[in-house]
Amino acid sequence: MEITDTIHLLGDLLGEVLLAQESWTLFEIEERIRAAAKARRSSDPQEAQAGEHELDDLICSLDVPAVRAIASAFALYFDLVNTAEDNSRIAAIRQEALAKNPAPVHDSIEEAVAQLKASGVTGDQMADLVDRLSIELVLTAHPTEARRRTILSKIQRISQSLLELDRKDLLPREIERIHASLRNEITTLWLTDRARTAQPTPTDEVKTTLYFVGQVFWTALPQIYTTLNSALDRYYPGLRARKPWLRLASWIGGDRDGNPHVTAAVTAETLHLHRGLAIENHRHSLQELSRRLSLSEQSAPLPAALRAWLAERPSLPAHAAQIHARYPHEPYRLILSLLASDLAEASQDDMKSHLLSDAPHTARVHQEDLTAPLGAIAAAVPRAIAEGPLDTALLQLEIFDLYGARLDLREDSARINRALGETLRAIGLATDFEDLEDPARTRLLCDLLSRPAPPLSASPGVTPAAAETWALFHLIQRTRDVYGDELLGPFIISMTHGPADVLAVLVMAQWAGSAAGLQIVPLFETIQDLEAAPAVMADLFDLEAYRAHLGTCPGGQMVMIGYSDSNKDGGFLTSNWSLYRAQEAVARVCRERRIPLTLFHGRGGTAARGGGPVNRSILAQPGGTVDGRFRLTEQGEILSSRYSNIDLALRNLEQIVNAVLLASAPAETPVQTLAPIEGHAPLHYKLPAPRALPDAWREGIQAMSAAARAAYRRLVYETPGFMEFWRYATPLEEIKNLRIGSRPASRKAGEEQVTQIRAIPWVFSWMQSRCNLPGWYGLGSGMEAIRDSHPGGLNFLREMHSSWSFFRMLLETAELSLVKADMQIASLYSALVPDQQSAGRIFAMIQEEYERTVHWVLAVQSQRELMEEEPVIRRTTRLRNPYVDPLNFIQVEMLRRLRVLPDPVGEEAQAYREVIVLTINGIAAGLRNTG
Repeated sequence: MEITDTIHLLGDLLGEVLLAQESWTLFEIEERIRAAAKARRSSDPQEAQAGEHELDDLICSLDVPAVRAIASAFALYFDLVNTAEDNSRIAAIRQEALAKNPAPVHDSIEEAVAQLKASGVTGDQMADLVDRLSIELVLTAHPTEARRRTILSKIQRISQSLLELDRKDLLPREIERIHASLRNEITTLWLTDRARTAQPTPTDEVKTTLYFVGQVFWTALPQIYTTLNSALDRYYPGLRARKPWLRLASWIGGDRDGNPHVTAAVTAETLHLHRGLAIENHRHSLQELSRRLSLSEQSAPLPAALRAWLAERPSLPAHAAQIHARYPHEPYRLILSLLASDLAEASQDDMKSHLLSDAPHTARVHQEDLTAPLGAIAAAVPRAIAEGPLDTALLQLEIFDLYGARLDLREDSARINRALGETLRAIGLATDFEDLEDPARTRLLCDLLSRPAPPLSASPGVTPAAAETWALFHLIQRTRDVYGDELLGPFIISMTHGPADVLAVLVMAQWAGSAAGLQIVPLFETIQDLEAAPAVMADLFDLEAYRAHLGTCPGGQMVMIGYSDSNKDGGFLTSNWSLYRAQEAVARVCRERRIPLTLFHGRGGTAARGGGPVNRSILAQPGGTVDGRFRLTEQGEILSSRYSNIDLALRNLEQIVNAVLLASAPAETPVQTLAPIEGHAPLHYKLPAPRALPDAWREGIQAMSAAARAAYRRLVYETPGFMEFWRYATPLEEIKNLRIGSRPASRKAGEEQVTQIRAIPWVFSWMQSRCNLPGWYGLGSGMEAIRDSHPGGLNFLREMHSSWSFFRMLLETAELSLVKADMQIASLYSALVPDQQSAGRIFAMIQEEYERTVHWVLAVQSQRELMEEEPVIRRTTRLRNPYVDPLNFIQVEMLRRLRVLPDPVGEEAQAYREVIVLTINGIAAGLRNTG
């Protein structure tokens, strides 16, 4: 089915559900609202004005039950439309692959390998690149997924039904059955509460995310490995990627920064859940292999190594003994059954209790206990048999080990320093550790690292907070001793300001016995910290104690850069430019000292938090900073939008690998011509260029950044009344109280300053009001400054746009934010601010900057309207707007009613808040963005 036909079908089914479950009156009101919203978007001013008045009058006249139903209908409509669009995207990907076969698909892994070959990358150069290739996706629990897991599951079933409808040979009765199934699911969706009834715990978030690991990534990642090796074999015969190079990690259950609910016990339970998922998935694979590998010993003799392995297992578990008695001449089946039995026994291990105890314990199964016999089986059986589920099982063991996704640990530098300072006071080594300047703290910490660890109690620390921080380091040591090093990822220090913040972690780890091999990762977040990052790293590398520790870390140095706080600090343009410069400088420091570097990108889903097409962003990184190594966060809504099914996951993963390969290519290679594929035009490729950034561009973007930052700071930090405007002109308070994540909205209880509020409610609130301020504000002022100060002005900006991928991506990302913004809708929210004089002044500043930014984005890109070069996005936005607008009108009306109530916590207030939550869900679905 065409996408328009699918959307019409889903809309008709939703209409049937409304009539069946509600009333004709409600259906008629919904249709009138929809017509008024469409009229409001008319190019005829009179029709548009009449539509706006009717829309406003209709919504203001509704009681709470009616408005709740209308909001639910529009929100559910977007769930259905988004599902149809995702399915359409999958179909388009498959059609492209069929049309281009055997030529590679655009942005695919094979296209990247072909491009490198055509650009002159030699076999030795490609082998070096493949050898250092290391990509890791880090799944995080930032609360940007506003829908419940129950809702997502129902939507996935609708998606599956739509895929069935695309079959060409369906019989009429089969079509009727699928329509009935869709009607059933939509009805169930309509009757299901969209909002969570309880705040999710960190463990709830772990289980939700592990669903994607077990159901999607478990299948998708081995296919990506196979795809790369097939492409290498085609263009570089004999070359293979032999080590695990694409893996998963997670922050969920290990990220303590600002989340008091993540404790050592929660982290221990998280590790248990990770290992439990991996063990159960491997056990299921081995059970299936046991049923498949019914090879007779006479036809496929058992190698001596496997005979010896069996000889060491004289006592068979009941199930294995039964298999041996029933199939005495099928030893491969028996071996696989024994391995599955070992995993079944390991799954009963009370891992959490063992991690929180000091009693002696040994893990029952390690990865090599499985890979050794499986590898021997793969070598012994015919290759035609091994090249299937057996090879896949081995690959899954290499990729996922016995933990699925390794668990990162994150803590705020201030909390680390408080815990260590408290301990130093208690044992008489320092009385004022936290108050010392960084150089003094660094000297003290280096001295402590040169001495033996002092005797400490089992739970050092006077306060519970300090004891809990020490418990984390003991958990690291215990996990490694019992279950191995691979379960844990790096230790990330948020708000790193200087070398002492890193050394404090190293001292605590060393005293807890967990330092060796622990990758300590500074996270630079604010503009000031990004600017200081290269000097901080250089100072660290110059310290003998830190260099000695780094020698125990085979992966070299990892540095994380934060997109969210830098955006709050300096605005969109300055944040992006500061991140670019920090990467350049940190990479230079590491190159000078020959230290391998992995840059870890803390991206969110929106433009304000580093979102956008990830492959373009990788290719826009400074030259030489990727070098085969790339780590990034995949947050909240991104999991369900990019990885909700195998096909979408494969496409996104291919685009990431494609970009990392191209961004890591040798700087200069002689160009050669690839032989054309039969029936297709010759392959002509160019690598991304240029690597060296002209001084004029650097000076120009620096001047733009200064002007953009000044404009942004002037509004957000210097304009009187801005905080009140933000609180009243967005649904900030309602978002802070949403049950969409375990972590508080602010870093400190009760804090509502921009510096303390989390990036997600900051971005989410502006997105809901359709202002979308964090994704573009200041950019227009920055470009206008070039007009006034730089020779060439507009032509200079156009030159940068056409030849510099970073600047081009910057404008494209801002353009997407601008096209989703709507100043007319935003003005409705501005009218909610009590001080209308102040609100008018602030909104005028925002609108003026919006118009300025649109003007310059269009001028630099030589366009007449936003998204002119992306007609699908432009058309989709226009089609969606009349369905998003009613949700904004409803949200504004509910906020207006709520804020004048004498009792802000009573039953009536709660009813209004329930409707607001529905609109928040619906607007997020309609714009396909939260935070």
